[in-house]
Amino acid sequence: MSAAVTEPPASLAEDSPRGIDWSLVLRQITGIMRLELRRNLFSRRAFALYFLAFSPLPFFMLWAIMARREITYHEFDIEGPAQAVAGPFTFTFVLYVGSMLFLSALITFMSLYRTEILERSLHYYYLTPVRRWVLVVGKYCSALIASCTVFAVATAALFFLTCIPWGFGEMNRYLFSGPGLGNLVAYLGIAVLGCVGYGAVFLLVGLFFRNAIAPAALIWGWEAINFLLPPLLQKISVIHYLKALFPIPPSETFVAVITNPTSPWISVPGLLIFTALVLAFAGWRARHMEISYGGE
Repeated sequence: MSAAVTEPPASLAEDSPRGIDWSLVLRQITGIMRLELRRNLFSRRAFALYFLAFSPLPFFMLWAIMARREITYHEFDIEGPAQAVAGPFTFTFVLYVGSMLFLSALITFMSLYRTEILERSLHYYYLTPVRRWVLVVGKYCSALIASCTVFAVATAALFFLTCIPWGFGEMNRYLFSGPGLGNLVAYLGIAVLGCVGYGAVFLLVGLFFRNAIAPAALIWGWEAINFLLPPLLQKISVIHYLKALFPIPPSETFVAVITNPTSPWISVPGLLIFTALVLAFAGWRARHMEISYGGE
């Protein structure tokens, strides 16, 4: 079976002299989000999201049970709590973001269009009077809500499991009398922004490539060797801006290229602007994309 679907004339009904009906656009995005959110949270495609987000938890639970309480919060100096918990957790969380969150974004956001094409159902969306960029935004927001929710819960669980060996009394003092609560909020923000940045990248990749292996490997390699790149090239990555948000900066290897850390006041807006530009490009690509089921 082969079918090619271009943008239907019905979608042009919105291009009136009065401009865009933003209330209609908002209703359409909300409707697409509700439909896609069920798929991203409660269908078979959600298995990879849950597995990748929560797979480290059993190892952290085992470590929390077996770890010895050799230190307590009141024994620390002013930097002690951050170094004792945020330091090791930062190293672990960098690996978590660069592997589990990265792979989850790859699978979740690339499947937004690829799965529809493989199931030969995308044309049903394209035959409705919905702008294609509206469809892109709706699909992206639904996957983003699902990913952020799951990874925020997993991040909080990992953080608390790291503190359990202290005992609940010391953990309470660390969270509410020390920097613990602020550190937790920072890690949650990193997880959310990681989903935002990587999600936009892989949504765009899914609109251009049928096979994700080559582009995914290229992006992963670029992110993995980010610390070896010249300072200017380091800024062309998601992980560079995420590292700037860590409560304790992650330690680099002795061969790392030292650069001035990017301020969080620049990292967060910069990552959001980057995401907006990627989504705009994805909307343009979706508007000019034809669906052909014959080659699938």
